[in-house]
Amino acid sequence: MSKRAAIGTLLTPVGARPLHGKSPEALPPQLAERGVASMSASALRPFVVAERQQRRRARRLLLSTSLVALTLALGACASYAPKPLSEQARLQGSLAGLQVDRSRIALPRLAAQTIDLQAPLTLDAVATLAVLNNPQLQLARDQVGIAQAQAFAAGLLPDPQFSTTQDFPGNSAGATSSAYNYSLNFDLGSLITRPAARAAATAHVRDIDLQLLWQEWQTVGQAQLLFVQLSGLQQRDALLQSQRDLVQRGLQRTRQAVAAGNLPRTNADAALVELQAVEQRLASDAQQRLQLESRLHALLGLAPNVPLQLAPLPALPAHDTAATHEALAHITAIRPDLMALRAGYTSQEQKLREAVLAQFPSFSVGLNRARDTANVNTLGFGVSFSLPIFNGSRGAIAVQRATRQELFDAYQLRLNQTRADVAQALANLDLLQRQRHNLETGLPPLESAERAATSALDAGAITLPQAQAQSMALLQQRLALQANNQQTTEQTVALDLLTGTGVYRPAAVTTTATLPPDTPKTTSDLRSPPR
Repeated sequence: MSKRAAIGTLLTPVGARPLHGKSPEALPPQLAERGVASMSASALRPFVVAERQQRRRARRLLLSTSLVALTLALGACASYAPKPLSEQARLQGSLAGLQVDRSRIALPRLAAQTIDLQAPLTLDAVATLAVLNNPQLQLARDQVGIAQAQAFAAGLLPDPQFSTTQDFPGNSAGATSSAYNYSLNFDLGSLITRPAARAAATAHVRDIDLQLLWQEWQTVGQAQLLFVQLSGLQQRDALLQSQRDLVQRGLQRTRQAVAAGNLPRTNADAALVELQAVEQRLASDAQQRLQLESRLHALLGLAPNVPLQLAPLPALPAHDTAATHEALAHITAIRPDLMALRAGYTSQEQKLREAVLAQFPSFSVGLNRARDTANVNTLGFGVSFSLPIFNGSRGAIAVQRATRQELFDAYQLRLNQTRADVAQALANLDLLQRQRHNLETGLPPLESAERAATSALDAGAITLPQAQAQSMALLQQRLALQANNQQTTEQTVALDLLTGTGVYRPAAVTTTATLPPDTPKTTSDLRSPPR
């Protein structure tokens, strides 16, 4: 090559011709050792400009990618809003503030109940209002929301991890560019335990929802029991007031006889002691009424000063022993608390399975993109995993296995206790039924004797104390019969709760003999009020 041709080749722009047979982007660092230092500044200027443009394009691309990723991340983020606590109690100051949307009731009989807040509240109306407005049930519904959020979190995939480094060379003779390292990693170990974690969270949601349904049942039973006790107090007080009037009349006549010298003073004192005993019973009933009304107000979420008018207690149907035994045979598919324990046990089984899967090595994979200061670009991948030598999830497995045994025993204990409670309630009802039969049999003769004593007193055949003794015997019999009726009603309410009969029975009753033990259709499709 001639000297003119060599000079022309040297002055040709770098981007328009090969340099030592290579592209400008792949200029080797050894070029400096082969004579690059002898090149003129004008010959290297195009190469430097191209290199700078390439760096600017890389920076713009990195900045754009970062901005897009940041925008997407911020768009998917949840926002925070404070929720300050209240300084005032939130109790309804009137019946008009209570919720009456019956469509939110899971029990069909209560959902069909008509509620008139202007009229005295019936037994079913009180139970319906308790389910809709009880503050404790609202707290339980919040627990369902927490369980649903946990199930949502358990179904989410883990986020990939991105890392980047940027190195800028100093006064290094062989450095031709800055160095960077981009890495994108993803944990594959969580994918192994994810199905078990999701199944555990789903079963936990069912567990909490069934616990809520059982609390609704218990709230209904508590409202019915308070209604029965308040109605019983009203009936008993009516009889006690009749007894007090009778004793007061007798005391007045006794005092007149004592003043006339016909009777000693001890007779009047004895009548006074009897009157005071009746007054004490009435005062005790008044105190008990205040306590029961306070509990009923709290159950309904009402302020203590809101007046409540209750309708008379309806006659509840007598218990059916055969239906009770039939329900007891399928009690695991009827009682929400037993089904909740089964769901909790299922959730724990999945947690144990998750712990077992977690004992295998957890590994993650990643992609790497790097460039060193010599402008050498690399693309590769990496794999990292744990070695289950010391831990291996053995502690977690032991904890989950012990927890499963606890839930197993808790379910068996609750099932045994349920059968014992039902048997006790049936025995109590049988005893009360026999006692009521004796009381009802002895009531007509006492009524006849009381009428005869009144006639004899008018005719002067007997004394006033004798006539009052007959009237007192009749009142005591009626008081005993009233107490028997109240105890029978309370036991019936308790038995309905224990067996899922009565108000808890679904609208379309299916013969329980055709239901498998695990069919939850006997609990009104297990619907709970919306959260």
